[in-house]
Amino acid sequence: MEEIAYRQSRLCRLLGNPIAFAIVQALAENKEMSSGAIADAVGRSVSRVSHVLAALRLAEVVRYETEGRRATYRLKHPRQIRQILSGLSAFIDSTSPPK
Repeated sequence: MEEIAYRQSRLCRLLGNPIAFAIVQALAENKEMSSGAIADAVGRSVSRVSHVLAALRLAEVVRYETEGRRATYRLKHPRQIRQILSGLSAFIDSTSPPK
C-alpha cells in the first residue's frame, strides 16, 4: 500500500473511534482545550481522553502546548479537519432516508 493510502486509512480508523471523533469535533468547535475540558466535553475520564489524544498526536491530527503542568490541545490542521467533518455530515445527510 502506498504511503498516502496508508495514512488515509489510518486516519479513517482513528476517526472511527467514537471518542476520538468526539474529541476532534470538540476541538473543531472550541479551537483550544485542556485535557480536562475535553474530558468534560466528551463525557470520558481524563485518562481515557489522554490515551486517545496520544493517538491523535501520532496521526498528526492534534498538537499541544504546555505551560507549566497544563497542556492545551488544538487541531494541527483545523481547516482540513473541518472540511472532513463537513464532508462526513454531507454524506450522512445525503444517504439518510427522508423524514
